[in-house]
Amino acid sequence: MKRSYFSNDNFLRIKEIVKVGSPYMVSTFFDATSFTLMVFIVSFFLPSGKEIAALGSSIYVVWVLWGFSTAFSNGITSLTSRFLGDKNIKNIIHLFWISIKFSFFWYLFILIIFNLILVDIIFGFLKMDITVVKLAKDVVIYYSYIIIFSIIASIIFSILQGILKTKQIMIITILAVFVEVITVFVGIKYFEINLSLLINLAWLGGELVRIILGYHFLKKEGIFINWKISKELGRNIKEDWLRFWEALSIGFPVKIGMLIFGSVYYFIISFITSIGQKMGLAERAVAALTVSQRFEVLIWMVDAGLTVATATIIGKTIGYETFQQDKRHKINEIKKIITSSVIVGTLSFVPIMLLFVFFNKQLLSIFIKDNVIVNIGSGYLFYTGLMGLSMVYNAVFTGFFISIGKTIPLTLYMIIFSLLRIPLCSIATNFDTIWFVINFTNVMMTITLFFTYLYILRRL
Repeated sequence: MKRSYFSNDNFLRIKEIVKVGSPYMVSTFFDATSFTLMVFIVSFFLPSGKEIAALGSSIYVVWVLWGFSTAFSNGITSLTSRFLGDKNIKNIIHLFWISIKFSFFWYLFILIIFNLILVDIIFGFLKMDITVVKLAKDVVIYYSYIIIFSIIASIIFSILQGILKTKQIMIITILAVFVEVITVFVGIKYFEINLSLLINLAWLGGELVRIILGYHFLKKEGIFINWKISKELGRNIKEDWLRFWEALSIGFPVKIGMLIFGSVYYFIISFITSIGQKMGLAERAVAALTVSQRFEVLIWMVDAGLTVATATIIGKTIGYETFQQDKRHKINEIKKIITSSVIVGTLSFVPIMLLFVFFNKQLLSIFIKDNVIVNIGSGYLFYTGLMGLSMVYNAVFTGFFISIGKTIPLTLYMIIFSLLRIPLCSIATNFDTIWFVINFTNVMMTITLFFTYLYILRRL
């Protein structure tokens, strides 16, 4: 008689994925909701629509800048979870220290390159009102100066992810988001602070909360800046650099993929603007995409939770120096973890699909009273609901590639299918075609990642 998949062992595996992934899903929800609430607060006090368009345009650049600056974060998570599998806390402490040390040099490099070369090129593509462009540009420039705090917070969170302390991340994130949202509300209502400066003050406050509380939780786990251990394991700067480079080589390719992904969205905004200009709806069309994607956080939080859970549980299972021990058993465990993650992801997506496909206009109408924005944005939610399950499966495979440290194939597919959107969207004559292209390319990527996963698994 064939054994049911839902045996006690497999049920415990699913339970572990939910235990690790669920708190991170909640933290992702609050992280994304932070900017959503900022947008709604701004739209309430400054209802012209230009401010929303500016924030919507700037956030893609901020995401890319953040992703590039924290390029090593996935590598730190991968290495930390594998060191945890080896029960080697000293290596985790050493990784923490050298990541902090080298991150300052990384920050200075990004700050100089971005402000001297990239910022004018990026915003040169934005064909909108000059005041909208200036506001969006100022948001990003201010953020480039405070991003060192985001980098340090990311290192701390990556270590916490690697040791499977996602519940602590959830608590910190909720408090950080509260600080961010209250800062914007108070600043815009009572002090009339410049909007671009205010948004960055809010982000700075949130990152300080993440750093202070995150380090507190790490210390409780025995992970802190320990000079004795760092000196013992990193006898010279070359060895320290090689360890940091290992984390960077795992995480950087993924961030390059995110960089291309974010940059492509900037082209998509241009296409949406062009279509909207013909109808006299340029700013409202961009606002529709911005607001609709705030609801897409429901999928993003599932994606983030599954990626972290899959990567850390696989990493803990296979270990770092002990990977070759009982290799066949560990590969079978990887298969079971992936299957369990797919089951959890599918069940999590069903209610989201129903909301997006059948209640898209009702969702948008809760916060937006402009019928034009609602009608444009509802199409985006509809197609995302139909094909959004592919994003969930992509997240599972992303966790697999991160856990084994082989992120080059993942990056190549992210780049290929992101760039494919440009020619396909450029010939679009309406908004629905663009929404379809965005989601269909995700489906194509899922199919490609699945076959690559099978190929790599055979060669481990």
